[in-house]
Amino acid sequence: MILKIIIFFIALGWIFSSLLRYFLNSKLKKFADQVQAAQREEARKKNKPRDGNVNVDFVPGEQKKGSSGNISGGDYIDYEEVKD
Repeated sequence: MILKIIIFFIALGWIFSSLLRYFLNSKLKKFADQVQAAQREEARKKNKPRDGNVNVDFVPGEQKKGSSGNISGGDYIDYEEVKD
């Protein structure tokens, strides 16, 4: 009889510890996700340009001209300025 009671309390303690561990893990995961979201939001606000200023992090190098000297990316048209 006493052995059954001891086994019952051990099983009951194991079940409660398993449930408690499950709920704590889920709550800690949710908390960690909220902290990461807050950190991403803070980093986004920190990197945002202020007062309409634009930051350019990449400046492309010189574009190479073709073998015939034409400018790539469109047609080049010679013109003369006419003064009246």
